[in-house]
Amino acid sequence: MAVLRAVLSDLDDTLFDHYRATRDALSSVREQHAVFSNWSIDELQRRHSGHLEVLHIEYLQGRLSADEARRERFRRLLVEARDEAEPERAIDIARAYRRAYEQCWHPVAGARALLELVKVQGLSVVVVTNNSVVEQREKLERTGLWPFVDRLVTSEDVRSLKPEPEMFRAGLDAAGVTTGEAVMLGDAWAIDIEGARRIGLRAVWLNRFELSSPDATVPELRSLVPAADVLRMLMAQ
Repeated sequence: MAVLRAVLSDLDDTLFDHYRATRDALSSVREQHAVFSNWSIDELQRRHSGHLEVLHIEYLQGRLSADEARRERFRRLLVEARDEAEPERAIDIARAYRRAYEQCWHPVAGARALLELVKVQGLSVVVVTNNSVVEQREKLERTGLWPFVDRLVTSEDVRSLKPEPEMFRAGLDAAGVTTGEAVMLGDAWAIDIEGARRIGLRAVWLNRFELSSPDATVPELRSLVPAADVLRMLMAQ
């Protein structure tokens, strides 16, 4: 059996707490714009997430710029809130959201300690993520995770998107390892877990929100704490 040499990891909501940053930013927007006050923060986040998932793909495929996707996201939310404001309002809210979002960047609890421990074990760390190089590197740098990352592989670099095999193969190539010498850590079942398994790459599911597992044979984590326990699961063959 091959020895583990590399950990491939997703970024958003695996190492970087996108959920927390989004919720905090939406709370700020909701406080400043009464049009959203009829929705609870949970409802606003649910609606926002739905639009984000759709429009983020449009952005990644080059059909919308980041600013256009963000503006359209809030335009749709305003329509759902039955707000007849001018298009400029969506622009203003989108900008306010982005400012708040960038001020709320944090690593997922335990992420830094885990990466430190992975590096102590002499393993390579490769982040494989669907986003731009600049955005994802900035997240890693500002959350203090960058010093522990050997390579960053983005959809912008590869010109593909997880769960496509090219993304995971690019991660393996960046680490200089085979599928049997690596493990994939990710939070998105369809994107991270199924994508990795499709090419024979062992996967560990980070299920912070306690969703039902589609396949109980896949190792599952509810947290990255304590790091030693997470490392043992990653290294288990």
